[in-house]
Amino acid sequence: MDHTDEYEQGERVRAWLRENGSSLVGGVALGLACLLGWNWWQDRGEQAKYLAATEFHAFSKALEAGEENKAKAHLSVLQTEFPTLPYATLAALRQADALQKQGKFDEAVAALDAAPADGIDPTLRALCQLRAARLLLESGKADAALARLDAAVEDAYPALAAELRGDAELARGNRDAARDAYNRALVALDVAAQLRGIVELKLTEAGGAPTAGPEA
Repeated sequence: MDHTDEYEQGERVRAWLRENGSSLVGGVALGLACLLGWNWWQDRGEQAKYLAATEFHAFSKALEAGEENKAKAHLSVLQTEFPTLPYATLAALRQADALQKQGKFDEAVAALDAAPADGIDPTLRALCQLRAARLLLESGKADAALARLDAAVEDAYPALAAELRGDAELARGNRDAARDAYNRALVALDVAAQLRGIVELKLTEAGGAPTAGPEA
């Protein structure tokens, strides 16, 4: 009887395998494919980071050497092939600084606007907007500078955005608005911040008194 039971059990197992073997093998194959695919994707992501870092290094060297065409070529690769990695935006910031030093404010703003907008750290994108606002103000475009200081920029960099808003309002002759902005900047700044003394001087020049302290 025991032998018969073992035989019957064996037959049942073989029958089950004949009926379900293909789906079992398929499930295992699918699981292996998912695992291998994930490993490939991880490797691909690391490779992309390495290639982007290499392009950024080459871009920086070309920019420092004054090789504008080479720098633009590397920047184009960063922006088209690696738009979601931070290197493309960092390169745009560096290019904008170089153009500003040459007195090319409009081109510097255009370089910042060309930085990728989707898929990157929001604070990095906000930094581009803040930098563009500063460039616009320095080129005498106070209204355009104010238009750049939206909620996203103020949320990411409250002190810097408020200070810049004060500068822009003062340039427009709006001393009350400038004082209000400088006070907001002081509230956002730590009491030991190096920028605090500068903002206090600006507030005084706008006709105010630096009485606001940082929030507890």
